Amino acid sequence: MTTYTRFKLRNGTAAEWTAANPVLLVGEIGVETDTRRYKIGDGAIAWAGLSYYIDGVAIRGQCSKMTDGTIDVTTKGAYITTGLTATLDTDTAYGMVLGIDDAFGLRNTSGSTKLFRIYGSIDATDGNNSTLGVKLAKNGVAIDESECRAFTGSGAQEAKLVTSWMVELDDGDEISLLIANHSNTTDIVLKRGRVIAVEVRA
Repeated sequence: MTTYTRFKLRNGTAAEWTAANPVLLVGEIGVETDTRRYKIGDGAIAWAGLSYYIDGVAIRGQCSKMTDGTIDVTTKGAYITTGLTATLDTDTAYGMVLGIDDAFGLRNTSGSTKLFRIYGSIDATDGNNSTLGVKLAKNGVAIDESECRAFTGSGAQEAKLVTSWMVELDDGDEISLLIANHSNTTDIVLKRGRVIAVEVRA
């Protein structure tokens, strides 16, 4: 006759683990039931001092603006923040919130440094026959390698600007989009835009 054994790992909510702060035995696994993250004990360091072994859920966030917004341009070719406020998709966000320094971006609130795949897009116009550009920015500093330029065309056609880059964000760091009018100082009308960040795992 075959014998089956069931076992369960030591578990509790993140708050319960923090309050108890136990020292796990060497190789003992402790699971946070509400975050799906876990730590493995070494027999010496208390819970709060242990690193998570592997996070159970990928850190991610996305924000967007799907209505018109005017971006004030004062200098031709200068990359500036949109000055607009996006809406965070709270149904899919985990470990990220809307940016504080730039409300058209995302802030890492996961508690640790993470590598992210960032996608940003803006559809915009400034009238006719102009070149617009976007770049990703980390904490307000442009990531020049992420630049994308597009032409508005005649008849007030929208420039479709898309960029993507991998960026390491510390806890509290922000990622956002900068925009420029390379043809003149006419204000830019954003028609729609979004920023998406998804954790990259080894």
